[in-house]
Amino acid sequence: MEETTQEKNLNSEFDFTKLSSICYKEKDPTYYEHLETYIYDQDFETVWDSYVTISPEKAWSGRMIHFHRLYSRNTQEEVFPGQVYTGEMGIGQVLILNLHIFSGVIKLQVGHEVMEIDKKKQMIKICYLENSKSEGSQYVRFKSLANGKTEVAHQSFYRSGSWFRDKFIYPYFHTKAINEFHNNVRKSMAVSQ
Repeated sequence: MEETTQEKNLNSEFDFTKLSSICYKEKDPTYYEHLETYIYDQDFETVWDSYVTISPEKAWSGRMIHFHRLYSRNTQEEVFPGQVYTGEMGIGQVLILNLHIFSGVIKLQVGHEVMEIDKKKQMIKICYLENSKSEGSQYVRFKSLANGKTEVAHQSFYRSGSWFRDKFIYPYFHTKAINEFHNNVRKSMAVSQ
């Protein structure tokens, strides 16, 4: 028997209606900044489409990051690993991810919410969900290059209340996590060509 979205909501470990996002407040000096840049051989249209259409399970799966579930505030739909998801990335989507640190010795759960998707500005904005280890925002910005390639810059503004964590631990593991994410998008582009 197939479980419906409503049945899953009743049994959900999260009450998504009560969770909010804590975004970066511009010009706030208490936030740290982290930047990684990726170059793709494809043009902007191809790269943009790949980012907004990749399934969450494909996007957020790797040695360290694991897709746990997606919840849409707009439709109240929940998507779990193994389910086929045909929608695109959308504003109000909440992503719950499991992080396996040191080959799974430490397991953390983090939440993000998609706050903005603006093709004209060539930008996607994602904020941390409350109760995550960090608060702040991640900006994925796209730039067409003169040679027909596309640059994707992943800029994060974050803070956790722990100077040591923010200065030394977060940058290392955040880089590993977003590298897995961007490499998954790169792989999906290669398969679709």
